Amino acid sequence: QLQNPEFQKEWIRQTILEYIEDGDYIEFFRALEQVIKARTTVSQFAKDVGMNRVQLVDILHGRTKTPSLLTIGKILGGLGYTIDIKSA
Repeated sequence: QLQNPEFQKEWIRQTILEYIEDGDYIEFFRALEQVIKARTTVSQFAKDVGMNRVQLVDILHGRTKTPSLLTIGKILGGLGYTIDIKSA
């Protein structure tokens, strides 16, 4: 399933919504890591988006509990996604 781009997108979407709702970032970052690994290596992805590999791994493993919105946007952008704001 992780090779399917639509599955990847929906999984990321669902986990980010859960993260926003309950503040539990672990599943969101786990989903990001698995999608990255399904597409490439973490090292190559970090290089492609202009991030330090160690910093990215720390984020994905929950060691950086509050990455900036800019950083999350950079990761999502590297996967080909954008953040969309809608009225509730």
